[in-house]
Order: sequence, then structure tokens, then C-alpha cells
Amino acid sequence: MTLQELTHTYKNLVKRLDNGQMKEAFDLLTHFITVTGQHAFTSRVEELQNTYRYMLHYYVEGSNDPTRHRIRADIRRRAYELADAVRHAAFGDISPATYYSVRRSVRYSGIGITSILRQVALYAEAGDREHGEPAANRLFDALWTTEFIDADTASAIREALCSHSFPTDVKTLLVSALLLGLQASFDREKMRLLFDAAALSDADTVNVSLQALVAICLTLYTYSDRLELYPEVQERLEMLAEMPDFRRRLSSVIVRFILTRETEKVAHRLKDEILPEIMKLTTQGGKGPTTDFLKEIAGEEMNPEWMERMVGRSDKLSAWMREYGELQEEGIDLLHTTFGPLKRFPFFYETGNWFLPFTPRHTALRDRNGDGFVDGILSLAAFMCDSDKYSFCFSMLHLPDMQRRALGEQLRGDLTQLREQEAAELGDRGKHEERLIGLYIRNLYRFYKLHPGRGDFDDIFNCGLDFHRLPILRPYLSDAETLLRIAEVYLRKGYPDDARPIYEELLQRGEGDSEMLHQKLGYCLQSIGDVDGALREYLRAELINPDSKWLLRRIAACYRALKQPARALEFLLRHERLEPDNLSVLLHIGHCYLEQKMYDEALKYYFKVDYLDPTNAKGGRGVAWCSFVLGKYDQARTTYRKLLADRPQPEDYLNAGHTEWASGHVKEAYAYYLQAAAGKGFAFFANLFDADRSALIRAGIDPEEITLMRDEMQFVLPEEEMQPDH
Repeated sequence: MTLQELTHTYKNLVKRLDNGQMKEAFDLLTHFITVTGQHAFTSRVEELQNTYRYMLHYYVEGSNDPTRHRIRADIRRRAYELADAVRHAAFGDISPATYYSVRRSVRYSGIGITSILRQVALYAEAGDREHGEPAANRLFDALWTTEFIDADTASAIREALCSHSFPTDVKTLLVSALLLGLQASFDREKMRLLFDAAALSDADTVNVSLQALVAICLTLYTYSDRLELYPEVQERLEMLAEMPDFRRRLSSVIVRFILTRETEKVAHRLKDEILPEIMKLTTQGGKGPTTDFLKEIAGEEMNPEWMERMVGRSDKLSAWMREYGELQEEGIDLLHTTFGPLKRFPFFYETGNWFLPFTPRHTALRDRNGDGFVDGILSLAAFMCDSDKYSFCFSMLHLPDMQRRALGEQLRGDLTQLREQEAAELGDRGKHEERLIGLYIRNLYRFYKLHPGRGDFDDIFNCGLDFHRLPILRPYLSDAETLLRIAEVYLRKGYPDDARPIYEELLQRGEGDSEMLHQKLGYCLQSIGDVDGALREYLRAELINPDSKWLLRRIAACYRALKQPARALEFLLRHERLEPDNLSVLLHIGHCYLEQKMYDEALKYYFKVDYLDPTNAKGGRGVAWCSFVLGKYDQARTTYRKLLADRPQPEDYLNAGHTEWASGHVKEAYAYYLQAAAGKGFAFFANLFDADRSALIRAGIDPEEITLMRDEMQFVLPEEEMQPDH
């Protein structure tokens, strides 16, 4: 079997275990052992299967064994672990995947995790970065690719995590290695170590504990189907939850993962909308800055008036610049696209370096010219993750000395202001910690999206990551305040289907502002196309607040969508009493009368819109059409001429043609029809024309003449290529 087929078999095996289908799981596990040639595991699977059969035998014999559930869970857990052991043994020598390539190198070196821990500690004590950095990477690789660590090794790692003398930067590397190792296969000892790291409470280990909490959440999500087999996990989580900041931190982790969904959306907008707009502005008559931005930034300072003129000439760009600041303040990752191409430096050949905390003392950033450039990068700490800081440094270190020195001076000048901002942030511990969580998640995002071997990993960011739905985390996220915060982020960022269940739960529990919850649930349902459900919720909210203009409009819109214009009209007329001159409401009232063929009433409202805002084409179109239907052709003709003089639509030409035809002006009608179809094919015209057939007949046009006009248009307009019958 190929590696792909073996992987498929393994995933099927895990799926059977997830579903508790033990007979099929044992069969697949036996088959997996056979096809991979890992016969040393045969006795273990036979032992598991025999134990399970004995349990079943006692059950069907009527034995009431109180330990049956525990025994079955233990068998299932051991089957998972055996499946992972077989997979690693089978793939270890043959798979080209990054994990197994690194694993082979680690095993070839023959140095264990405990020995490397001692090396790292000794190098740190001696201040020897030259040897300490490679040792830290070896430690990362060894911990990551050791699928099941023993108790002695776990004890040594635990001691390092708790040691005040062990380098904090390497502690964070340990956390990331534990996370990646757990993504490869579940290991109880690694999970225990993550809980140990998350429980650290010293001031200098805040980042370690925050990153460990992120890693715990991801691991719980990945293995949600088997967590019941490890009661210790829930026990450790309960202990961790006793920490005073746990719930706030957990909420921040969830919110920051939700915001990662925005990364690609922002990247696409930047590429497809903003950069073309900038390029358009920079090439208008040779005015403004040059397009060699790197040269401008690195050399002489760019004139700030250029950017003002650029932004000032573009409403789109001006709006984007305002939005950019808001997104950055909110924590959206705006730099992924910028730094994506800058992950090809040799530094990133080491997997551990993707997670290494930034330090200007790293040997790869040795300042050969003494200009202190790298120190200035610290001024970017507030919004750049560690991975991006290294990328930026490596890019800038390739600049000529003079340009690099100038940029270093500029960065150091910005440092004072930034330190003041960070000092203020430290006063808000929650905000500070949420930013740190967000920066670590960006490191993870860079790794899973940009690592050269990313195809070898299951991308965690392709999953929903809806942590609040995990049963094991629910007790810590079930309060109304936390759930509302999560729902608000989902709703604000355009994920109504994720927000909907939260609002439903809060309403069912009777917690929170019921009117607002009904409103927002209705909005979610309407956004996903459930108009009936949305209407139900809006009406419930309207019972509480009958004078909400927003609700009245929403209810009316739902009734219109459900083809109930009379009901929609009731709510629109109520809105009109609250706000008599709202053009949008007046228009929709006219539309409701029109849909009920109450043309005289509709015309009154369209006239009012046209009077209040003569530039409103929608009001003019309503006046013109109602005038046509009521036989007021002179009035309709006058209005259509006004519409045709200012950005006309094809329908305007079509309806002007109807008016001329009903007035007996066939030639003029034909000319308008040709203009309605300009640049289009016959199918486009016929779709519009046929929809108005009944209106033309009511206007006195003979059905035979309608057919003649349609045939003439078909002769003169291009036909779309006919599709063959299937």
C-alpha cells in the first residue's frame, strides 16, 4: 500500500474508535498491522480484542459488572495509543513528511531529551548563545517527535519549566514542541506538561502560561472525541480553572482564534482592492510618490504630504486607512500577506525558530556594523509577532549600511512613544494578555500557512475552532457575559450561523436582554436565509419594544420577502408615523401598494419621495411605472425622459418603450427597446420583455403585436450560443 492509502486506513481506524465501533476498529487495526509489516504489535491487539470479547461475554450472560464502562474506556484508549504506535513505527523510516524527517535526525543523533535539557541549562548559565541556540532547537525537535515520552523525561521537562534559572525563551519553545507533538499523536505525559506550564504564575512566565493555554485548547479540540477516556484531563482543567484569571484568558483565546478567520479576508481585500487603488493613484499623471517604496523608506524620508494627497484623492483608500486602524486596534492580523514571502531565510529551516521569542541578541542578527538597527525592531513589538520580527530583521539587514542605519535611527525614535503606550497597556492586564495571546496565535498561523512542509500537517486553522461548543470547556464559558462576547465577535465579523446557537441558548436560559437577543437572533436567521425564523424572532422583540424603527423595517422586509405585502404595509405605516419623511420607508410603502396593484396609493408615495428628493431615481421610477399602468402616458413619458437623462438602467429604456407603444408610437417604442438591449443578447431582452407581457396587454397592446415585436427583436439581436440537449 502507498503512504496515502496507509494514512487513509489509519484515519478510518480512528473514526471507528471515535464512534465506538470496536469490532470494526479491531479488524482495521489488525489489517493496518499486517499491511505495514509491524507484526510486533500483533499480540497487543489480540490481547485487547480478547479482553473486549470477555467483557461482552459477561454482559450477554447477564452479569452486572459495575466496572464495565471503565474497562471498555480503557480498551478504547489503549486501542487509540496502539494505532498511533503502529503508524509511527510504520512511517518512521519511509515517510518523507517533515515530522518523520526530523524524527529520523533526532534518533540518529542518539541524544535524549534529558541530556539536551542539561546542555541548554549549562549554555544559558555560561551565556553561550553560540551553542545554546542550536541546543534549544535540538530540544524542540526531540520533544516534538518523541511520540510518547516516559515519566522520567516528563519529570525533567517539568523541572525545567518550573526552574527560575532555565531560559524563559526555551520554556516557550517547550510549549510549542508539546503542542506540535500532541497534534501528531495524543500523549498523556505531554498533556500533563502543558497543564503544568499553564499553571505557572511568575511574572516572567506569563507568556509561557498563556501559550500553554492556547496549546491546551487546540489539543482539546483535536481530540474532543476521546477526552472522556482521560478523566485526568478534566481534573487538571478544573484545577487550572481555579486560577483567578483563567476564564478571562480562556475567553481571550477563543476570541483571538475567531479573529484569525479575518486574516485571509483582509489579505484578499488588500491584494484585490487596496493595492490596485494605490497603484492607480501613484500613476496618475506622474504625481505623488514613486512606486519604489522600499527605496523611499530605506533612504530619504518619505514626504508625509504624499500620503495625505494619495488618501485624499480616494474615498476608497481613505475609508480603508480608517478601517485599517480600527482592525489593528481590534487585533486583526494585517501583516500575514506582507511577511508571507519573507519566510525563506535559512533561519526558518529550523522548525523551532517559527516559535522562538524575538531577541536582538540572537546570533543570526549579530550587528556587524554597530548601528544598533536590530534594537529598533523592538519598537514594533506591539503589533508584530516574533516570527515577523525575525523576517523583518533579515530583510532589512540586506540593505546597504547607510540606509539601514537611517532606518534604525527612525525606529529608535519611535521606541519612546511605543514604550509609553505599552506602559499604559500594562495597567490593563487583560488587554495586555489578550495581545500576547493574539501574537502567539499569529506565530502558529504563520507556521501552518507558510512553513515549507505545511502540506505535511493538518492545518488547525481550517477547522471551525468553535471551542465554546466543546463539552469539556462549557463549564468555564457558560456565563452570559462570556457567551455574549463570543457571539458579538461572530456577528460583527459576519458569521451569523456561529452566533445563532449562542443567542438561542441565552434566550432558552432566560438570561440577558431578551429584546436584544430576539433582535440579534432574528438578524442571524435572516442572514442565513431563514426568513420565517427571523420574522418569528423580530415579532417577539417587537412585543417588548413596539416603537423600534429598526424592528419595524426588518419585520416589513421579512413580510415582503414572504410575498405578504399587506402585512408588510402595516409595519411600514407604523414606521411612517414615527418618521414621516424617511425616504426608504416611503419607497417601501409605495412598493407594497404596487405589489397589491393599488396603483393610485403607490403613486402618492412615489410622488412624495420624488418631491423630497428629486435626485432619487427609485422614486422617479415608481412615479413613471404607476403613471404608465394608470394610463397617464404623458406623465410617464415626462418622468422617463428625466430618468433617461441621468445614468439610465436597461429597464428605464424598456419601460419608456412600453409608454410610447401604449401611446401608439411603435417606431419610438422599437428604438427604446433597441437601447434597452444595447450590448446584450436577445435572452437578456426577452427576460425583461416577457415579464411585462400582462402589463402591455392591460395597456391595450394586441397580443399578436407583442409577438411581432418580440420576433423582430429576436431577428436583430445576437443570439446566445444554443446549448446542446443532454
